[in-house]
Amino acid sequence: MKKETLWLPSLIVIISMLIAACGPQATEAPKATEELAEEQPTAAPAPTDTPEPEVVEPKILRVRLYSDISNLDPAFQVSENDSVVAYAVMDGLVRYCPNSYDICNQLAESIEQSEDGLEIRFKLKEGVQWHKGYGEVTTEDVKYSFERFTDPDLDAVYADDWATLDHVEIIDKYNGVIHLKESFAPLWTSTLPVGSGTIICKKFVEEIGVDKFATDIIGTGPYIFDEWKPGQMVILKKNPDYYGGEPAWDEIHMIWIEDDKAAEVALEAGDLDWTRISITSVDRFESDPSFLVWKMPSLRYRWIAMNIQHPKLQDINVRKAIIYAIDVPSILAATYLGQVEQEYALIPPGLIGYWADAPRYERDVEKAKEYMAKAGLETLDLRLDLQDTTEYRTWAEIIQQNLKDIGINLELNTMESSAYWDTSFGEQAVENNELLTSNYSMNPDPAWATMWFTCDQVTVWNTQSWCNEEYDELHRKGLVTTDDAEREKIYIEMQRIWDEAAQTIWITHGAQTYAHTPNISPATSPHGTPHYEFFLPAD
Repeated sequence: MKKETLWLPSLIVIISMLIAACGPQATEAPKATEELAEEQPTAAPAPTDTPEPEVVEPKILRVRLYSDISNLDPAFQVSENDSVVAYAVMDGLVRYCPNSYDICNQLAESIEQSEDGLEIRFKLKEGVQWHKGYGEVTTEDVKYSFERFTDPDLDAVYADDWATLDHVEIIDKYNGVIHLKESFAPLWTSTLPVGSGTIICKKFVEEIGVDKFATDIIGTGPYIFDEWKPGQMVILKKNPDYYGGEPAWDEIHMIWIEDDKAAEVALEAGDLDWTRISITSVDRFESDPSFLVWKMPSLRYRWIAMNIQHPKLQDINVRKAIIYAIDVPSILAATYLGQVEQEYALIPPGLIGYWADAPRYERDVEKAKEYMAKAGLETLDLRLDLQDTTEYRTWAEIIQQNLKDIGINLELNTMESSAYWDTSFGEQAVENNELLTSNYSMNPDPAWATMWFTCDQVTVWNTQSWCNEEYDELHRKGLVTTDDAEREKIYIEMQRIWDEAAQTIWITHGAQTYAHTPNISPATSPHGTPHYEFFLPAD
């Protein structure tokens, strides 16, 4: 035999054995259940002392925005709704202390102004980190934050807040000097402690660009900008690395509710913890033990603007006819139940430049008709643009009836707030605006009222499209004048020039009225802006 055939039988035997080993084996029939139970007793599960994990609900503060955010960039913020979001996320060197006119340090460990007012030396707190891993705050960020206001290419809306800035000197990583070309009166009232004093992250802004920065911000504050749901809400989440200690809330939900009355319903339904309320509802909330009311004087100014560049309103006689036709006391009685004072000029009581002797224009239908005749008119069609809120609708219905008495047919153009802000301001406003309701927020310095009505603001915030070079020159003078008595004269003269142009019907500076649940302890700026970063749970 050949060698290959000798091992073949052995191989067959081996394979057969392997197949038998791998195949199914015979098994013994299982015993009865009782026998198995006896032979294999099973112990009951050992008792455990471990409790069920407790579900910890996040601490959420729910507050109201009265319109959606528009631009969170400190150089371009549109309304208080932008400011309150930005304040909770981004810090300044200093800020107003909660519920006080005092100034508190934030990013500044120390800050001091020279005797001549031209240098402000500061030292940053060391180790403060930007949100989302963008590193440490340095003097380079401070330099970038302030000098951008003077950059003509940026064309910052709030450029006047740094009108005399020369430059920011970097001494080292934490020390720097703000150099001014001239003394700047509003520096410690409406620049450093508010929006224009905010420090932003140079690396982040240069990375994403100014346009995206409008609705996507980082900062160093206690809350991180987490999510924006346009037309609905903004969600902030606590910053676990905040240098000032653990934030009070896990999340802050800022919910857009345009109308005061709708917001009041949301508060009563338990959907809000804090909201601005209408003045007419103060008594109701004060009598309800489920809520607390927060009231303070307002620096806001409310008025009817007339666009003097519109063909229908270029004649001053038409504008004077409108001023004498409108019954402001009736507006106050119907809208605010007589709980606010009528005002007659731009700057509110309590500030430098308040014009106590401003002219009073009482309703006089016959005089209004005389001015219509001087303009060669018996009738005129006009449009009033207004936000769709109870407050402004009440204004508008009274104004419409008042003007009808002198032959003016007034169309009421009611708009949701975003549409109002989009169409009533900017380049298109000069041609588009006729009459419109207006209401601007305010900081505690007269320059923060006058700055919006200079000639260079005609296509920005100057809704009347009014330009007066003497007014502009006085505004610039007021910024660098540090003597209070001299500033008083300057701002009264500016308001006199304004009044002579007959382009405004003043309504009121109003009052700031809020209601909240007892489980929170609120905080505002001295001029009534909520600072949600300082809100705390009640004791």
